[in-house]
Amino acid sequence: MADGPARVAAVGLGRWAKTLADAIQQSAKIKIVNCFSRSEKSRQDFAQQYKCRSAKSYADLLSDPEVEGVIVTTPNDAHGEPIFEAAARGKAIYVDKPIAHTMAEAIKIDHACRDAGVILSVGHSARRLAGNRKIKEIIDQGGLGKLVMAECNFSNDRSLELTPDKWRWYKDKSPGGPLIQLAVHHADTLNYLFGPAKSVTCMAKRLYTPAEIEDVTMTILEMESGQLSYIGSNWASQGIFFTNVYGMDANLYFTVDFNFWSRSDVVDRHSQLEIQHRGSSEHKPIPLGEGDMFLEQLEEFGDCIHGKRKPEVGGKEAIAALAVIYAALRSAESCRTVTIKEVMED
Repeated sequence: MADGPARVAAVGLGRWAKTLADAIQQSAKIKIVNCFSRSEKSRQDFAQQYKCRSAKSYADLLSDPEVEGVIVTTPNDAHGEPIFEAAARGKAIYVDKPIAHTMAEAIKIDHACRDAGVILSVGHSARRLAGNRKIKEIIDQGGLGKLVMAECNFSNDRSLELTPDKWRWYKDKSPGGPLIQLAVHHADTLNYLFGPAKSVTCMAKRLYTPAEIEDVTMTILEMESGQLSYIGSNWASQGIFFTNVYGMDANLYFTVDFNFWSRSDVVDRHSQLEIQHRGSSEHKPIPLGEGDMFLEQLEEFGDCIHGKRKPEVGGKEAIAALAVIYAALRSAESCRTVTIKEVMED
């Protein structure tokens, strides 16, 4: 099977599973051959739409000899068990971000996969946007001079639609609301651009959501390299995504049209990166190539299954991003600055 596409199964067949499956349909490196959900109708509908088999139980899916890996898009608090079972059966694992809903579960997942010797790839897709890739290239080439700070925001109005039958309603399943669902993307990207975070200071409020979770958050990171970074994230406003990076020689301004976030095949076309050099008022556009952040990470997973690559974002990187979120949660609760070291040691 190493000569053909990597053969995977989808586990948890909601909206995001279909978003990733749509990306996979464009690839010759990875193929969905089976699927499982506790809902028989969801299994049947997914299997029909994506022309794969459906398993009557998760045990049956893991017993399928053709399945080399699983793509887990279950709710955050339900990542652990399907991953532990798949790892025990030697299956490679792709799990959507965040890696888990608690630090303890995240570390347990990482250990289980390493102990079993299986691939663990985590879907932190935002770092793969063409704009973020170009920002990384410019920073590495010294195009901004010495780095000063960054400002990021990822927000939408998801919480206004929540009802008690949705898992994102509950603090124990989705702690911090937009922090763990949206800001975690920027946490990973800032680690990617600047290196690891050192400490976190956060304020979080519940202003408009009917749910248990907070819906407005502001987070300040001190990076180990000295710079300060800001992540804004809410679940009440119109959708927005931007990253601004400031250097002593130039500034970069990167924006994404949120309406195309789930359309990874065209989102780079609806993104804009500009540079402003010291002493100039002009924001000069920087051309961006057109990639596909979902397809890129899923094809990488296929290559990892066949031993051709290692995951760019594995357990270590995903835990580092989640640690930023848990430091933010602790900071908001205790009204103090919290170090990443404190969260990791606990």
